[in-house]
Amino acid sequence: MTIFRRTITCLTIGLLAGCANQTASSLTPGIASNPGQATSNVLAGKPGTGRVLYIADIDGQPGVGQIHVYTADMNNPQLLRTITNGTGRPFGLWVDNKNVLYVANEPNKYPASVTEFKPGASSPFFQITSFKGYPQSVAVDAKQNVYVNESYSDEGYVQEFAPGSTTAERTIDTGVGGYAFSPGSMAFDRRGNLIVAEQAKLELQIVKIAPGALKAVPLNLDLKGNNITGPGMGIDKAGNLYVASSEGLTVSVFLPGQTEPSRTISPVTAYGLMGVTSQGAVYEASGEGSVTEIAPGSNSPTFTLSCECSAQGAAVSR
Repeated sequence: MTIFRRTITCLTIGLLAGCANQTASSLTPGIASNPGQATSNVLAGKPGTGRVLYIADIDGQPGVGQIHVYTADMNNPQLLRTITNGTGRPFGLWVDNKNVLYVANEPNKYPASVTEFKPGASSPFFQITSFKGYPQSVAVDAKQNVYVNESYSDEGYVQEFAPGSTTAERTIDTGVGGYAFSPGSMAFDRRGNLIVAEQAKLELQIVKIAPGALKAVPLNLDLKGNNITGPGMGIDKAGNLYVASSEGLTVSVFLPGQTEPSRTISPVTAYGLMGVTSQGAVYEASGEGSVTEIAPGSNSPTFTLSCECSAQGAAVSR
C-alpha cells in the first residue's frame, strides 16, 4: 500500500525541529513579495473584482516556503505574486469571511506558526506560535475563532484560539492516531460543527467536533470501502462533503447525512490539502507541482494548474 508522502515530510521535519512544543516569538523574517502588475483589487481578492487562489509551497528557500497567488477563474490562471514573508513551511490554508488568509506552517528553519495576512498583504499582521504539536491545517469559524489541526506523538489534536489570542482555549483529542499519522483538512458543516480529516495507519478517518465540545465523534463514512484515503477535504454551503483520495486519484462527494458518496470526480492527483468554495468549486493540491480545479457539479477536472512548487495546500478568496 502507498505510504503517504506528506507523512514522510512530517517525520523529516520532526527530526529537524526537535521539541514539538513551540513558544511565542516575533514575526518571522523574510523577503518581501513581488506584487506584479495586476490591479490592487484583484491582488487583494476583494469581492466582486475577481477571486484569487493561494497555493502553499514548502519548496522556496532551504527550510522556508512561500505562497503563490494566482487568479482563480479556472481559465488559464495567471500568477499575480508570491508571498515569502511569514511563510515558514506552509501546508494548510484558509480564507475567512473577511478575506484574511491563514497559513499553517510546520517548523523547519523557523518555529511552527499560524500566520495571518490581510487581503493583498505581503507580510503577516498576526501570528500564533504556541502549540501542543506540529500544525498542518487551519480553519476559522464565523466568529473568527481559529482552529489548528496538529500532530503530537503520532496523535491528532485540534486547538482552538479565540480571536487575537496566542494561547489555546481548548485542546481536543481527535481520537485518531498511530503510525504514519498526518493531520488532514478541516471544514465546517451547516450546523457549525468542525469536520476534521486525519490519516493514520495508512487509512483516513473523519471526525466531527461540535461547538464547545471536548471530544470528537466519528462520522462513520464508508471511506475504506470506497478506497478514500485523504488527506484533502472540504464542504460547500449546501453541506456537500468533498473528500480526496491520494491512492484512488479521486474526489468523492457525500450528500449531507449520507455515508456513501453520491458521485466521484476523477482523475485527481490528491496528495495535498483541499479548498472548496461555498458554491462547490474544488481546488485540490497535488502535493507534487499542480492544483486540480473542478467546477461546481463537474465529475472531471476543469483545469489543472501546473506550477514550479510542491502545492501542499490551496484556498480561494471569498
